[in-house]
Amino acid sequence: MTGSRAGARVSAAWLTELLHRDGFRWKRTRDTLRHNADPVLQQAARAELEELRLYGWARMRA
Repeated sequence: MTGSRAGARVSAAWLTELLHRDGFRWKRTRDTLRHNADPVLQQAARAELEELRLYGWARMRA
């Protein structure tokens, strides 16, 4: 619930309904670094991981 200075309380669901009636839409944003990915660095990291696997290194599960 969201409070206001007048003391009225509005639920998130009701606020969503009102905004949708007026044509507002939104989606939860997604954090991604895909657009910043450097293919050269990615390939170097893959090669390093492969080398570690050759020496018996394995990812530990938490």
